[in-house]
Amino acid sequence: MNYSYFYKSNYKNVAELKLLPKYDLFISSYVNSHRVIEPSEHIPTDRKVWFFSTEDGPDLFLSGKEKIKISANEDYATFMQALKDFKLIGKRICVDATGFKIPYLMYLMRCMVAFKIKKFDIIYTEPTLYREAENTRFSDIFNEVKLIEGMKGLNTSRNDNDLLIIAAGYDHSRIADVANDRKSCKKKVLLFGFPAVSPGMFQENILRAYKAEEAIATECFKDMDSNIYAPAYDPFVTAQAINEYIQRQQNSSHKNFTSIYLAPLSTKPHAIGMALYFLWELGWEKSINLIYPFCQQYIVDNSDGIARVWRYEIELPTYPNSV
Repeated sequence: MNYSYFYKSNYKNVAELKLLPKYDLFISSYVNSHRVIEPSEHIPTDRKVWFFSTEDGPDLFLSGKEKIKISANEDYATFMQALKDFKLIGKRICVDATGFKIPYLMYLMRCMVAFKIKKFDIIYTEPTLYREAENTRFSDIFNEVKLIEGMKGLNTSRNDNDLLIIAAGYDHSRIADVANDRKSCKKKVLLFGFPAVSPGMFQENILRAYKAEEAIATECFKDMDSNIYAPAYDPFVTAQAINEYIQRQQNSSHKNFTSIYLAPLSTKPHAIGMALYFLWELGWEKSINLIYPFCQQYIVDNSDGIARVWRYEIELPTYPNSV
């Protein structure tokens, strides 16, 4: 399996989205951000549906639009019922990942496999910059690290050779939260977004990640070459980089990892790449798990401008017993 063969395209002018073939359904998660609102206005589609949560506050933008209310963190029953009601089979579907909270985005991809949807598009809109540079905050009031719904592998009684891969974003506190929760993992490694949207963003990312050095407590910061690197905007190269790293480590040690934990804490494309790896590797039949540091507050209005809009043509496996 070579994930890098999957197809992607990008648009520097948001108006170019009008030229895409018409979709039957466009799904987005609303937050009050230019990166979420403007691209949605150009997507050719017969139907637009918005997920939203009361925790993010009311907004006039949603007035008169087809919308579904969910709780901020874990309202998976409502979410899945909505997807069932959409009757997705046979439809051309576009999902805008930009405003989705990562656990919901991962769960959506898992549901697509369960519903036997083999192909759909995901778009993601990059910011020009983060307003507070390396001091940009994305979350606050940490609750706990948990398995992401639907992205859990088989339980195993052994943990003597566990692997933790953290896609390291700006939130150094969340990196530390995950590392502390999985102290038992024999090997911990960071996945960085390189190339980033801009060289400045990569430097900002590294500066923030260094603040979690004590919690990581491995060679990650002593030998930066020991980490994994994948473009911040490319889920397919991300999945391939993870796959190659795991195979290389297991081949060199002649020993399989007892459990693999993937923590998507950086960009949405990195999270999509981790989900793709889990789904194509049949993570639910192996000891592969996606974990996430759930918080009470997520800060969404923290960027300015639109750099590019990416479109990822997602292909998924279908298995009879994948629920």
